[in-house]
Amino acid sequence: MAELNAKYGEDFRVIRFGADVVEAMGAVPFPAGRFEEKAGTPWMVEPLFKDWNSTPDIELPDLSDPSLTANVEAMLNRHPDKAVIANLPNVLTHVESMISQADFYMDLMDEPELVGAFFHRMSDIMAAVADRLCQLDITALYVMDDIACNHGLLMSPEQVRDHILPHWKKVIDVAHAHGKPVFFHTDGKVVELYDLFADELKVRMLNPLQPDLQDVGEFARTYNGRTGIYGGLYTGRIHMMTPDEIRAHVLDLFEKAGQHGGLIVSSHDLDMSTTEEQLDALVGAIKECTYS
Repeated sequence: MAELNAKYGEDFRVIRFGADVVEAMGAVPFPAGRFEEKAGTPWMVEPLFKDWNSTPDIELPDLSDPSLTANVEAMLNRHPDKAVIANLPNVLTHVESMISQADFYMDLMDEPELVGAFFHRMSDIMAAVADRLCQLDITALYVMDDIACNHGLLMSPEQVRDHILPHWKKVIDVAHAHGKPVFFHTDGKVVELYDLFADELKVRMLNPLQPDLQDVGEFARTYNGRTGIYGGLYTGRIHMMTPDEIRAHVLDLFEKAGQHGGLIVSSHDLDMSTTEEQLDALVGAIKECTYS
């Protein structure tokens, strides 16, 4: 992305590829552990804390800080003719920048009250930021938390309800109160939470719904009119496909999940080795997908 930004401009996805949807960050600068970059990826080398008893003393972001909405406002000004969605990571995303995943999931079982109290402090702030974002002319609020891996959920559906759902709902309820639709991002296989997203949280678009992990066609048939797909591409293999294979993949997705609406084709993440030829094939194929 840095190379493409340098070559075409900061908004290369719009300038070079004509993107219709612009993602803007509702940046909430929660404190984090110390990270070092290795092979292009940041790795935590020192956690922010080791004892959850210390979390009440952690200073959280100042809600009066204008930078919390600055990127979203800038994107709305630069792209008034585009759908601008405001990205707002939730509690899991932020806590994983503070301590290791392994420690967090063990601590959640051992000290749920302490974890929950800290999560409520964080989600109170995120709900307040969501309120500010939804007063802007955004198209949707985009809540983000990875709750699954390739094999299924990172915790049971019951644990999701007990420990995570209240914090998602706190933020999502703010968007709905403003009449804003909600998009939701989680990687992984999330079949067990489909009904929760569609019926309880009223999520309008689910991302990325990786087709190698779940049947996007079946999802589209079952949830059409309730929840759509913001994604649907096999993003982990685009960089290994020929242009013809990429085109066939996109057209297959559209045939399975896009014929009746409810599909916004999105790559989510692509491997850094993806070439411009592959990107051209991807975007070109997407633009072939039109309704008759």
